[in-house]
Amino acid sequence: MLIQIYAINNLYDAEKLCELGVDRLGIVASKTGNVEKGIVSYKKAKELISFIREQGRETSLILDVKKIEEIVPVIEFTEPDYLHICYVVERDHLIKLRKSVKSKILLAIPVSGEESIDKAIMFEDLVDSFILDTPGESKQMPGFIGATGKTHDWSVSRKIVESVKKPVILGGGLSPDNVCEAIKKVKPSGVDAKTSLDIQGGNGRKDIKKVELFVERVRECKF
Repeated sequence: MLIQIYAINNLYDAEKLCELGVDRLGIVASKTGNVEKGIVSYKKAKELISFIREQGRETSLILDVKKIEEIVPVIEFTEPDYLHICYVVERDHLIKLRKSVKSKILLAIPVSGEESIDKAIMFEDLVDSFILDTPGESKQMPGFIGATGKTHDWSVSRKIVESVKKPVILGGGLSPDNVCEAIKKVKPSGVDAKTSLDIQGGNGRKDIKKVELFVERVRECKF
């Protein structure tokens, strides 16, 4: 079971999460960054990605831009393992993006009703994996999907897992308290957490004890 945790914004947290066995560390970046929201600059993202790679872990990157001509140079500069797309897209956009970047594509699917299943099926041939998240605007980056801190209908998520062959990561309000139940109900390839593991008022820094507990609950979960 892959464990992915967002949003890493400093080397201390990156090192601790790698030591705890987190498989993939997510980073949210903009040109200049936003300390209060835990968003790093492109330069800092590159530094973090290089460090995490040295630890033998994967990285996933969310950018503040949506145009391909703006995405490509940043991906070439930062070199993440995955480019995390968490905004509304059309097939043409993903086709062009796939041809333009070397990073793998992780596509967010906002899980609402049965239409979410159709959306995953429609995009499966253009992505490397999916992350299922809760609908609603991100608290961290307006106009993007994710970081709501809320769960969604896991029965629909389970149907998506059963409908596609690509790996599916379950996100949306997961915490040490509910992650095993979520795994049992959805049976994803991996799980993702952010909000529940943040230090309150800590500008996106992680509560290492909560991260440790989250990792333990995932590894101990029998499903």
